[in-house]
Amino acid sequence: MKIKNLTKVLGAFVLTGIMSGSVFAAESAGGVAAAFDDLVKNATAAADSAKAGDKDGCLNGAKAAKQDYKQLTGAATGKAMQDTITKLSQGKDLCSEGKVAEAAPILAEVAATLAKLRSELK
Repeated sequence: MKIKNLTKVLGAFVLTGIMSGSVFAAESAGGVAAAFDDLVKNATAAADSAKAGDKDGCLNGAKAAKQDYKQLTGAATGKAMQDTITKLSQGKDLCSEGKVAEAAPILAEVAATLAKLRSELK
């Protein structure tokens, strides 16, 4: 298949996905609030698991939080949020390396910051 034809086919799949609603972003105020609530819940679960020394729980919570973050759009994704998500990634990486004790304070800070950002969301 030629590159030009492949590009057309891939473009059609993306357009179909968007039109069918299978590509989701939390664009309404309620959707943003719900995604943010899930983000806080999963980040807190990652922090709690790290404190307990649970590597798998830490990784699962951090991965779920990253997915929740990807659902957010607009004002909810400002500089403070981006910095916090960078720290979430650092904590996740430490957990994957087995350094759960080092990840615990980072993830606790992430969860606290996300809860604060959520409370400021209108």
